Amino acid sequence: MKIIEYTLGLPPYRRGGLPRYSTDLSNELAKDNEVYLLYPGQINPFSKKIVLKKRKTKYSFSVIEMQNPLPVSLGLGVIDEEKYMEERDITALKKFVEKTKPDVVHFHTFMGIPKAFLDYLNQEKIRTVYTTHDFYGLCPKMLEDNPKGLLRSSKCSYDCMLCNIGPSFKKIVIMQSHAYEHLKDSAMVKRLRSNGKTKVSLVDEETDPERFNDQDVEKRYRLRKYYLEMYRKIDFFHFNSSVSEQYVKKFVPTAKGSVIPITHNGLSDNRSKTRYVPNTPTHLGYVGPYDKKKGFFLYTRILQKIEKTEDFQAEFYGDVVEKTVFADKHFINRGVVPSNRLTEAYRNFDVLVVPSLWHETFGFVVLEALLQGTPCLVSKNVGSQDLVPSEWVFADEDELEEKLSYLLANPKKIVPMHEEVRKLRLEFSMENHADTIERVVY
Repeated sequence: MKIIEYTLGLPPYRRGGLPRYSTDLSNELAKDNEVYLLYPGQINPFSKKIVLKKRKTKYSFSVIEMQNPLPVSLGLGVIDEEKYMEERDITALKKFVEKTKPDVVHFHTFMGIPKAFLDYLNQEKIRTVYTTHDFYGLCPKMLEDNPKGLLRSSKCSYDCMLCNIGPSFKKIVIMQSHAYEHLKDSAMVKRLRSNGKTKVSLVDEETDPERFNDQDVEKRYRLRKYYLEMYRKIDFFHFNSSVSEQYVKKFVPTAKGSVIPITHNGLSDNRSKTRYVPNTPTHLGYVGPYDKKKGFFLYTRILQKIEKTEDFQAEFYGDVVEKTVFADKHFINRGVVPSNRLTEAYRNFDVLVVPSLWHETFGFVVLEALLQGTPCLVSKNVGSQDLVPSEWVFADEDELEEKLSYLLANPKKIVPMHEEVRKLRLEFSMENHADTIERVVY
């Protein structure tokens, strides 16, 4: 087959599950197929003509930078809405498709891509598929009776990636530049990013929402319609969880697709290689950003209540910011660590807790922890709940507190959970996954 994968970019410049998955999938597919990975690159603010540049990489698939894309906000929110709907000359994209003659174009995101390209693919009857890594472009206000009234405020759900006030177009041009790509991991830029993040996430507080006038509301409404039209042009959805399927179908009830959990390279099943030895006190794990939508504040609030009667050690991995809660002897901040150290950490947890408040489409940490033999308590909002027994899924703060209190008061009850993990059927082979995607989705 000839396949075009449209994604945010390649690791390590682009981080997170989306670029990791799309890169690993492309690598596997390229063993038996002709694969082109296309991503939004640098922007010339004075040009509306898309230019394609082939990049030299270590990969076995072709890598094409799409220059002069629409802005890429990375889920930070949106401002200057008109910039996200600007007309683009897509002649280069059309010629690329005419030359490669793809059987399928697989979108992992809509960030940066003009709707006109989807119009063209539909017109040419080229199959389009979409993997639901996140809900970028889908605003819950569009499901209500009075969306324009609600769009007067920037306040929205944790799932919305549009309503927050995002970076300016000028800043996005810098963030998309080749210079920033090379400097992103420099000590100075890392320090600036860390300091900025710490300032905005020190406390569990809601900021006052922005208010918009009639003109701005119209722009916001048009942008949301723009993205809804893009979703409706997809032929087949690869839902990476039942959570993402249910969420997307609220917006596109006619969406056709299949639920197929995702994976990534480098995973191995170590469940039978180690014998579980309970920690004293019980070690609880958390992996992810220390922010509100990931449930950090909810989780630590529960633990502060429980610590009055129960002993435990709560370890936190995955963020660069400091929190006042880490002054508590029960809370340990391990920060950001290499993947090999995180794998070791999974093995040392008695239980991993994933308390997300937003609808997390999958969540690699659950799969990674289970493969190390560690049971997981998972929020009903987390897509990887599909991998665990239903009694390990909690609906709200009260139910999580109840489950944690019970396990900490009765640590012997954690032993059968570890035994249950060994029995779970976990699909993690990227080779098998790529074969399923090719057969079912493409």
